[in-house]
Amino acid sequence: MLFAVTIEDRTGMAATRRAVRAAHLDWLEQHREMLVIAGPVMDAEGNSIGSVRVIEAPDRAAVEALTAGDPFAKAGCFARVSINPYRIVFKDGMKAE
Repeated sequence: MLFAVTIEDRTGMAATRRAVRAAHLDWLEQHREMLVIAGPVMDAEGNSIGSVRVIEAPDRAAVEALTAGDPFAKAGCFARVSINPYRIVFKDGMKAE
């Protein structure tokens, strides 16, 4: 099952994100089989202010556990996390369903 995960960072977390980014990237690599897509959301100046991920997992609890293990989450970066079932309708220039 696919889940869309949208994450909003707490304000003032740029230095913390930079400090734990290498650990975060290692964590992403360790869970790559679950990640359909993942990346930061940027502000107008190009600073990371959150993340968007599409995760394949058996259930919401697995996504919650995965997200809680993110080094960014452990460092207190996240202000808000939204997890919702997701369905791909259009991908790579083609209708997917």
